[in-house]
Amino acid sequence: MRLRPSLMRLLLLAGLLIPAGALAHPHAWIDLRVGLIFSDDGELERMEQAWLIDPTYSHMLLEDLTHELDGGTGIDTALEHAAERMLENLAAYDYFTELRGDGQQLEVPQARNARLTLEDQRLHLRFELPLDELGIAAGDPFNYRVFDPEYWIEILHDPDDIVFVENQTGCKVAITEARPDPQLIRYAATLERQDRSPVDNLGRHFAETAKLECD
Repeated sequence: MRLRPSLMRLLLLAGLLIPAGALAHPHAWIDLRVGLIFSDDGELERMEQAWLIDPTYSHMLLEDLTHELDGGTGIDTALEHAAERMLENLAAYDYFTELRGDGQQLEVPQARNARLTLEDQRLHLRFELPLDELGIAAGDPFNYRVFDPEYWIEILHDPDDIVFVENQTGCKVAITEARPDPQLIRYAATLERQDRSPVDNLGRHFAETAKLECD
């Protein structure tokens, strides 16, 4: 599947282009924060994601949004509309999310409750994935990855945060770092923004794996 044109739009999250001076993969980075919320019946109800966008691209997006503002539109309203557009665009790519249960890849449901805020000079995109229809109970095999398939964006769990599990004692999430082949690392480093990687799902090779573990 040819993803790059749309991913280029997603990279700046509102239709911007990568600067001409951008170098090899990745071009941007996101710190990921995740929460897994269980229902009172012990089933996985939803996944909450927060993407902390790097300061450089946060600044560029804010500049673009500011230019679009008219006298009657405030920045909070502009951010709200941008969040909706971002979620609509990301839907075509499963919100860069891969879900697996019992060895099988699961369908990623439609996200909801998009919010975009500015905090400490970084844009934070938040949204939820409802998982109640998947029928995953505490103790069932479940893991996820969040990655840009073409590796234009590097997405890693925030090192200053943990994946929290709510409403289910005895459960935690273990994160395993990716171990890409050194040749693949060198290959990714040589790609410029005008190149299309022939490696299918290149970003998956660099993605962390998060596994739900329950006593």
